[in-house]
Amino acid sequence: MSSEKSISVIIPTLNEREGIDDVIEGIPINSLKKFGYQVEILIVDGGSTDGTVEKVEKMGLDVIHCNGGKAEGVREGLKKAEGDYVFLIDGDDSYPPERIEDMVKELENGSDMILGSRFQGEINDGAMTAKNKIGNKILTWIANNLYGTEVSDLCTGLRGLRVNGLEAESIPGKGFEIEAGLHTLFSEKDISEIGIRYAERKGDSKLKTRDGFKIAIRLIKEKFEEN
Repeated sequence: MSSEKSISVIIPTLNEREGIDDVIEGIPINSLKKFGYQVEILIVDGGSTDGTVEKVEKMGLDVIHCNGGKAEGVREGLKKAEGDYVFLIDGDDSYPPERIEDMVKELENGSDMILGSRFQGEINDGAMTAKNKIGNKILTWIANNLYGTEVSDLCTGLRGLRVNGLEAESIPGKGFEIEAGLHTLFSEKDISEIGIRYAERKGDSKLKTRDGFKIAIRLIKEKFEEN
């Protein structure tokens, strides 16, 4: 691994007090530093009222405040990020931050985007409802058929990106459409996957059925507009 590169980990939050400390503490900073990486953690909060911000600040981290949903939070984080590689991970402790160490190796080996796939790994009991599993499968099928990709988990909340001049404002989508927006931008690049463990989230889910329809519409809209 290179001794001169850096990693930014962006964690969008909205009322994630129950899980945010475990996510932050699980990021393998010491292991990554041994490989010569500088690591920065960017918490982008969308207006939490449950003490998330105060908990993060007690851990010694600054919080970027940004209203407008997950997509806007990711874009704001990307504007602030200084890393050569950027990782996005949800703040509810359902995704394993320790796998970032394995995922960065894929970026080093040439991948432009690496997905932490729940469907290639293990989904814990109670972590995903049957409805959400079916919805994820359908959305992934739509993405693969529209864009000629072969991913297994379009909507994963853990992914790494090779920045290479990526402009935050070039990522289309609002709210939970951000994963679809990223897919449209990286569909002609090298996308790889690694199986991960998916645990039951801590705190209440913000994802609604209507978000699935919005993601599908975003995928179709971006494909139509590009042609």
